Amino acid sequence: MNLKKTLCAGTILMSAIVCLADESSVVKYNGVPTNGETIQVYSHRAARGLMPEQTMPAYVETLRLGADYVDMDIGMTKDGVIVITHDLGLNPNLTRDENGKWVTEAIPIHSMTFEELQKYNVGKLKPGSKYGSYFPHQRSVDTCIPTLKGVVDYVKKVAGDKVGFQIEIKNDPTKPQLTATPKEFAEALYKLMKEEGIIDRTEVQAFDWQCLIELNKLDPEIKTAYLSDHTTEVMDDTEKGTWIAGLKPKDYDYSLPKMVKHCGGYCWEPFEADLTKKDLDEAHKLGLKVVVWGWPEEEGSEFDYKTVEKMIDWKVDGIITDRPDILKGLLAAHGYNLPQGFIISEKM
Repeated sequence: MNLKKTLCAGTILMSAIVCLADESSVVKYNGVPTNGETIQVYSHRAARGLMPEQTMPAYVETLRLGADYVDMDIGMTKDGVIVITHDLGLNPNLTRDENGKWVTEAIPIHSMTFEELQKYNVGKLKPGSKYGSYFPHQRSVDTCIPTLKGVVDYVKKVAGDKVGFQIEIKNDPTKPQLTATPKEFAEALYKLMKEEGIIDRTEVQAFDWQCLIELNKLDPEIKTAYLSDHTTEVMDDTEKGTWIAGLKPKDYDYSLPKMVKHCGGYCWEPFEADLTKKDLDEAHKLGLKVVVWGWPEEEGSEFDYKTVEKMIDWKVDGIITDRPDILKGLLAAHGYNLPQGFIISEKM
């Protein structure tokens, strides 16, 4: 083949690749399996391995880095403001008061007004804490707990419709007094999602499956993502159904995918070390998107290379990680195309 023909062949190939990329982007956030064509990158807690988790500086960094989905956990203040925080109360491992002293009590988020909550600084890991040891590369930046609306507006401003939202409702059915009820969470979140126009590119997660059932009562089109791990969902006859909306595993052949499908879920999201190839295949046959997540507190590090490599080989649909930078490198090495970052002028 001469040089001219080679160049022509290259042009044709590149055109085909571009067309495929454009076509797949149209259905990027449809809540269905990716059929092995891609593995989506979810930036867990806005890449807490690099910046203070779920703070505005972290979302700026995540958008620069590039991800298919930005992740956020939500709580609700005493005056009904939806805020982004993983814990039901202030986390002593990363929270200082207005005098710069580390808090010693996990004051419930739901017991404070938004104005009161803003007095706390969540931009630094407590030195010497075990929690902090999992994230040795996290940068410290003075900052406070943001609102969901504020982060959504910022992501839309920077990324338009090119980034999806993963929103997790944080509650504990064994401690209902600490948070809003599943129904209250669902109604408040649905209202915000409609007002912000993000329903079409949002997946909503919860370990308390009742929250997701309440949300789909309001709108069956909301892409609900059912979280699971071996500490909250037990697939034997000792399971009391506390986290799984009262379901009994024996009625569903002790299958989490079948239970998620029964509830009307779009996605099943198990802890990565809990997933088996058999359950992955079953979930895909049921039409469920399967997205796994890492757990530094359980696995002992911010990124479990061996397990993530296995998830990539098995072709899960997405991976939720505290280190999307590392994940993107592995995916590139496996031949996957990657979500692109955005140029942002401001410095944090």
